[in-house]
Amino acid sequence: MKNFIFPRQAGVSLPAGRMVFWILMVALIYQAVLCAIHTNVHAISVAGVGLTEAVIYIACITVLIKRIRLEFVAFATLVAAYLFLMAIFRNQLDPKGFRDVMIPILFYGVGREIGNVKYADSLLKLMVLVVLAFGFFELFFLDAFSRIFNIFSYYVSQGNLAAGSNWAKDSVLGLNGMRPEGIGRTILPSLIGNHRISSIFLEPVSLGNFAVIIAAWGLSKRRDEIKEMVFFLLAAAIMITLSDSRYGMITVAALVVMRCLPLHKANIWMIALPLISVLLLLFLAAFFGGQYSDSVLGRLFVSGKTLLNLDLGMIFGLDGFNTSFGDMGYPSLFTRLGLLLCIFLWSAFWMLKMADERGNRFRTYITLYMSLILCVSGTSLFALKTAGILWFLVGCTVGRPKEMQAASSANVSQPSSI
Repeated sequence: MKNFIFPRQAGVSLPAGRMVFWILMVALIYQAVLCAIHTNVHAISVAGVGLTEAVIYIACITVLIKRIRLEFVAFATLVAAYLFLMAIFRNQLDPKGFRDVMIPILFYGVGREIGNVKYADSLLKLMVLVVLAFGFFELFFLDAFSRIFNIFSYYVSQGNLAAGSNWAKDSVLGLNGMRPEGIGRTILPSLIGNHRISSIFLEPVSLGNFAVIIAAWGLSKRRDEIKEMVFFLLAAAIMITLSDSRYGMITVAALVVMRCLPLHKANIWMIALPLISVLLLLFLAAFFGGQYSDSVLGRLFVSGKTLLNLDLGMIFGLDGFNTSFGDMGYPSLFTRLGLLLCIFLWSAFWMLKMADERGNRFRTYITLYMSLILCVSGTSLFALKTAGILWFLVGCTVGRPKEMQAASSANVSQPSSI
């Protein structure tokens, strides 16, 4: 088991490997642990969740501080200065904006510090097994799962749900844990019914997002890594089926098509995909009539309609940052971070120099993931339980400086069984 987590050929120092392992595993399961405590021991408020996340961020900083790089400090300082400037214009500080930007910066930094695809493979496989184990536990033993995890009560205590809003009688799952009557599941409705599995994430949306991330990671593999590719794709298909993720089903299908097409490895044109997505939403809202419904087209129409109604102050993040836009990701992103910061962060992401073709493919695939999820979901892109592993994987695929490569090679020659 230890060699599975820290393979000898990974070339990762043992202290750093252990620390990063626990950071990412805690980021994966912390919501479920807090929910179990809330259900069986003591109520957990939003402050408890915030404190737990703060501990995770501090642990990331502890890893980074040992060998911190000037460009990393400069980038983080520039982003923080911009957010403080926005706070001055708004006359109010937005902690969530800082938190949403902190996750990619810190976890990318941790991944860059590890900088090892083999280590990431081993860790991600273990995460997949944990997620599937909890998923099948929820599927086959729902009553026992519900006694341990009262998800609805947990989210009510966070202020995310109203106490009387649970339409599913006698269910303690989240509101999206059951498909409403008349809509039903899209995948295997006769076998699973209306239940949408959330597994360790407590939300089926996050399980679907995790499935897309691991599918993107698998599809980025070389042809001689076909076993790893099949493992991650099969796991993603199972998770999408369990969570009944329509977004996951569509996106993974698109990723498979992209992998089969003879596209250029860098795919630099994909940098414009968020702009294309926004333009398509605006086009849909401006020229096609519609209304909100719990469907892909219904969500796309409302997202486009909301984008049409944003004024300049909201687009640049000066107004509306504390407005809840529900499932509308792009309006939430613009009003909370502002268009200028979004462009800066996106440009920095595409300026990263990947170590090989796997990194280039992975960046292309998660570009599709991020561009599409913002069309139909408001905040799930920034959920720590999936965003942490996403940006860690990005960091692992980036080319490392020569001095870090030399240190990694030295580690390979040293015994690393723990």
